[in-house]
Amino acid sequence: MVPAGSVLTPAPSAEESVSPAHLTEYEDANQNRSLTAGLGGTCIAILTFVLIFLYDRAAAGQINNLLYQATLLNIVVSLFLISLASLNYWFVMEALRTHHPRAPVYERRADGFFAASLVLLLLEPTLILVTVKLYYVGAVAVVLWVVGVLALASGWREVR
Repeated sequence: MVPAGSVLTPAPSAEESVSPAHLTEYEDANQNRSLTAGLGGTCIAILTFVLIFLYDRAAAGQINNLLYQATLLNIVVSLFLISLASLNYWFVMEALRTHHPRAPVYERRADGFFAASLVLLLLEPTLILVTVKLYYVGAVAVVLWVVGVLALASGWREVR
């Protein structure tokens, strides 16, 4: 019950409780968190696609069962890593909001999880193509995956 004549003031928003010096970091972490959530949704869509369209073929022995399971495992692990990245970006936001000193640690951890998930996400088309016996296109996808991993490694070294 609010006493008569008193005025309720709303609690400050999360962004209002972040110091102005760290507001850009907070906004970046929030955007990264949103991006990883979107990638998680994409990963779930790919998992659903692989299960719906390839499970019967795997059960019937029409495709390599080991490659099929490796593809599913790759998708599940990349989804898990994306989730960890999103969670750590949220930790960054909370640490900045509460002025906790571990924000940079959470950000480095989130970036590492994101990079690992990106490497696995880039491998998914290759695994799917090879699983359905499209070997020539799969070979091109492997080359493109290697180029992507090398670009990531080169950029990572330059900015770290």
